[in-house]
Amino acid sequence: MAQQVQTSTPGMQHAAQRFAETVSDFNQQLQKVNTTMSSLQASWTGDASRDFNTAMDNWERSFQVIINKLIEIMDTMGVNTKAYVNAEENASGTAKYFAQALPPLPGV
Repeated sequence: MAQQVQTSTPGMQHAAQRFAETVSDFNQQLQKVNTTMSSLQASWTGDASRDFNTAMDNWERSFQVIINKLIEIMDTMGVNTKAYVNAEENASGTAKYFAQALPPLPGV
């Protein structure tokens, strides 16, 4: 039997923030790699250079897929966090309405 996953709005907000920080870190690292690759390409030629550049281009595309998936997860978490907050506010409003609309129970 699968275990249930539980979370809270602050937990979701914290996780979304961590995803955003990770995306930022990954983008900075990717920029550093690209800067280093530019320097290397300026001074290295030949078959080995071409093969290495092809490998690095493949790596960069794969790394960009990871970054994009992190952004997708982050966006989904942000949407879900907003939905949780809205649902909680709606439930709270409904509960207050019932509390005001219903007569008190006798003896309570």
